[in-house]
Amino acid sequence: MTTIFGVDFSGAMADNNTWIARGKLVGVCLTLEDCSRISRADLTTTLADCSGPVVAAIDFPFATPRAFADYWIPGSKTMPDLWAAAVQMDYASFLELRDEFVDRHGEPKRACDPPESYSCLHMVNPIMVPMTFRGMQMLQLLWSGDSANAMSVPPLPEYSRQGTEGVTELLEVMPGAVLRKLGLPFKGYKGGQRARERRLSIIDELPGRTSPILFEFGDLRDLAIGSHDALDSMVAAVAAALWAVVPERFPKPPAKGQDGFDPVVLLEGWLYAPEGPS
Repeated sequence: MTTIFGVDFSGAMADNNTWIARGKLVGVCLTLEDCSRISRADLTTTLADCSGPVVAAIDFPFATPRAFADYWIPGSKTMPDLWAAAVQMDYASFLELRDEFVDRHGEPKRACDPPESYSCLHMVNPIMVPMTFRGMQMLQLLWSGDSANAMSVPPLPEYSRQGTEGVTELLEVMPGAVLRKLGLPFKGYKGGQRARERRLSIIDELPGRTSPILFEFGDLRDLAIGSHDALDSMVAAVAAALWAVVPERFPKPPAKGQDGFDPVVLLEGWLYAPEGPS
């Protein structure tokens, strides 16, 4: 059995907008047991305390573009360099640094960011910068703190700690990118005149696009219809289950030693989204 989490993360000032979908994966059968709001502190504790095989798919940028990383922490090589720096500063200082950088260099995106995404440095979208900053702080607490499991964050090749029986894999996802890869509505389901219709389409069709994973929304169907944030966390949970069973469906960057390896992925991270079934 694998414990599955899907997280629609919020780094905004009000700490009550993060959603977590919890499930159990037995063989290829995913049961979504619960979906609810959670504070960032409680999310950190939940992920740290969970033992045994765990996959958590989380919706925020795990790191910044290389150009900003070089501006912020010259010589940084991997995501944990940025996470460690994030816990040593407050949000106001990070925001001031972002403003200085964008004023001089614009808003670059990471190499892995899809066309439909914003830069995590985006000046207009009010959620991108706090989401990235608070997320990096949480990752540092999990990566270097006490936890029941060792933490693994692809595409980093190493675990944060060795010698534990279980591993918690923390996977960066973007629910919209997952939906796009699976051929489902990935725009317009959060707001607008046809939002509810598009959410219904996602809910009705998603279970048929996730072979060999078997699941149904079940008692969570009405919640998914009424809240796009809750739906996003459930989509992330489905992606986590797919990763646990068929990781080959996820395009991955070449690893160190392979042809085409680019060390930038160790610094910027990688956005994981499954290809549709063949």
